Order: sequence, then structure tokens, then C-alpha cells
Amino acid sequence: MQRRSFVTVMASLVGTVSGFLLGRRPAQAQGGGMMGPDMGGMMSPGNMNGPMRTGMELFERHKLIRREVKELPDGVYDMTTSTDPTTAALIQEHVVDMYARLAQDRPFPYPMSNSVPQMFANPTKYQRKLDILPDGVAVTETSSDPEMVAVIKAHSRELDRFAKEGMPAMMRGMM
Repeated sequence: MQRRSFVTVMASLVGTVSGFLLGRRPAQAQGGGMMGPDMGGMMSPGNMNGPMRTGMELFERHKLIRREVKELPDGVYDMTTSTDPTTAALIQEHVVDMYARLAQDRPFPYPMSNSVPQMFANPTKYQRKLDILPDGVAVTETSSDPEMVAVIKAHSRELDRFAKEGMPAMMRGMM
């Protein structure tokens, strides 16, 4: 992506997120706009009060997050934790909310991830087990479908980048 386009996208995203956090409704939420209708859906009040809010807070706190990943032949076992109680609670809230959305078939636009849309498109093709830990979560995701196993592992790698790098990794996912 050209530098000018990247700067334009960044400025629009920051403005949209700031507007919602400050209680103002962005033009994109009405559909269309420079970033397209998906940004409006992503930044809808329902998402900003749920997965986007907790996700953005976790991006800000990424240095406080630890991830341990064990790849399995048919998926992954991930532990995502934090010694900071607020961050640990955000991790728990975010994963519980995402799993509830999967169970209720309530996907949402999430342009910063290549794997999340595939996971929401195929929730019955893989199994999820969530254990709430005192300092975060342990998740086991497996599948008998080799394509879904690849998606599960790709998602785990995305989460590793998000936890390690924070917002820059998220922005690269949108490009």
C-alpha cells in the first residue's frame, strides 16, 4: 500500500475509534465512506461495546500479555495470561465474548484478521475448549479438517503478533 493511502487509512481509523470512544458517531457508521461499509459495521455500537472495545484495550496493553502456544497435530493449545488483573480480566472477557458470538452465529466485520472471518464462516468445523485461569485463559482449538487446522494455527500466529507488537501488527493485518 502506498504511504499516502496508509496515512489516510490510519487517520480515518484513529478518528473513527476516537469518535466512538468519545461518544460521537462517525460518518462511516452510516455505510460507505473512505474505508467502506465494513468499517461502519466494525465500529457499530454493538461491536464497540463488545469485541472491538476489549480488542482495542488489549492492543494498548499488549506488553502486559504473555502467550504460550503448543501446536497440536489437529490444532493448538494456547494460554494467554497477564500478571496485571485488569488485563487478565480483559483477556477473559474478550475470549468469552468471541466464543459466545461463534455459538450464536453473530459474526462482525474484523478487517485486521485474515483468520477470524474464516472461523466465523466455519464454526462447526472445529472444536473449542475454554478454561478460565486466574490470570487469563487456556484455549484448545482442534479440527479433523486439514484446512480448518491451518486456519486455527494461522489465528494463533496472528494473536502472537498482536500480543508481541500491538497496534502495528493489527494495522498490517488491514493492509
